[in-house]
Amino acid sequence: MPLLLVALLVVVGALTGIATSQVRRRADDAGSGRRALVAEVHRQTTQTDQLEVQASRLRGQVQRARDVALGAGATGRSAAGQVAELELVTGGTSVRGPGLVVTLDDARDVSSQATNRAGQFGSGRVYDRDVQAVVNALWAAGAEAISVNGQRLTAMTAIRSAGEAILVDFRPLSPPYVLRAVGSTEQMEPRFADSATARRFTTWISLYGIGFAVNRALDLRLPAASTPDLRLARAAPALSASPSAAPATTGSPTRSAVPPATPGRTP
Repeated sequence: MPLLLVALLVVVGALTGIATSQVRRRADDAGSGRRALVAEVHRQTTQTDQLEVQASRLRGQVQRARDVALGAGATGRSAAGQVAELELVTGGTSVRGPGLVVTLDDARDVSSQATNRAGQFGSGRVYDRDVQAVVNALWAAGAEAISVNGQRLTAMTAIRSAGEAILVDFRPLSPPYVLRAVGSTEQMEPRFADSATARRFTTWISLYGIGFAVNRALDLRLPAASTPDLRLARAAPALSASPSAAPATTGSPTRSAVPPATPGRTP
């Protein structure tokens, strides 16, 4: 009988050892796969950043060559003025000037928040619709150009989410989310502060611990937006040298192509 018990214990021990070894091997495989995926994401992100720098440099060369070519005659100079105006309102050129800086951030203990808010958990987290709401409120307050974490917004910009990440033009961003808006601070600041969006976020500071700060800036610099994909092109009509042929003025803001956000939190 003792021999049988000893044999049984040996078998059980061997099986336990084999099972433990297999679990560890699987965990190591999963960990190595995750590390490889993270490394690939970092590599691709670095490559994308390098390509964006190269594209920005090439855009500058093209712009300088275009200005030289168009500056040869009166018709070309008129066309150059129209192009400059259009680039400003469509985000095709960098801008600089005074404005507002709005910072949004997740609550410090967001992981412990368990309140269900519109089908999502974590009332202390900043969602894509929150960024959308602030962007739209800044446009309504008179902003002429806006960027989110360095990403310039245009009429083609999409602000969406993938999992817990917020995407701007399909580029993932990490909190804090810094929105820079160029425009008249005397006009934008009181209008934005009086907006329903700003009042909601002010309430959410105490209710959910969300980070929300608005500051003036004397000198903001916003980069040019990425060149959009050309889907359809046709020959432009003949240019007119008459000043009346110029398009709308440069002060018109370019609205971000995102729907107004529906308030998700209920104070």
